[in-house]
Amino acid sequence: MPSPGLHLFLQYSQHAVQRCALLWDLREPPASARHASAPSPLSEFELSQHATNPPVACLRVTCGIFPEDSWVAEAWNGLGVTVRDVLDAIHTTVYTQITYPEWYKLCPKQQHRVNLVFDARWRRSADPARAREMGVLRADCLLRHVSFAGMTAAPDNKSEDSTYLLTVGHPKR
Repeated sequence: MPSPGLHLFLQYSQHAVQRCALLWDLREPPASARHASAPSPLSEFELSQHATNPPVACLRVTCGIFPEDSWVAEAWNGLGVTVRDVLDAIHTTVYTQITYPEWYKLCPKQQHRVNLVFDARWRRSADPARAREMGVLRADCLLRHVSFAGMTAAPDNKSEDSTYLLTVGHPKR
């Protein structure tokens, strides 16, 4: 059974002319997501639209850059998963503190890189002590791959729930 079609805001496009319609840094709250064509944030109406057509009650998001299977973002909504539900699920997944087993699965070189990102994040925070106390987040492990670039249906989707692959990129400067 094919996966339901994704809302335009969530779709990945490999074409240079037509990129993802949404600009969003995964480290920021979903409310910071904005239109790619204009600097305006998404409206409450746009965020409340169904993420798929037809609507689904559960949507799973995976990403090849995520090092753990436990990093799957799941959005649930009995009335149909919305764009906001998807963004919230992704943000919650990457804004989670990593576990010791996750940390020790990283090679020393990767640990060093993640530490640099972590140190930069807590130092520029409005509340550095609180940010440092939170520890290393999964978002820190993404290094510079923190821009939402859209999603595509997973090719091996065999479950009842819809599974999509998240594409991430480097922020535009």
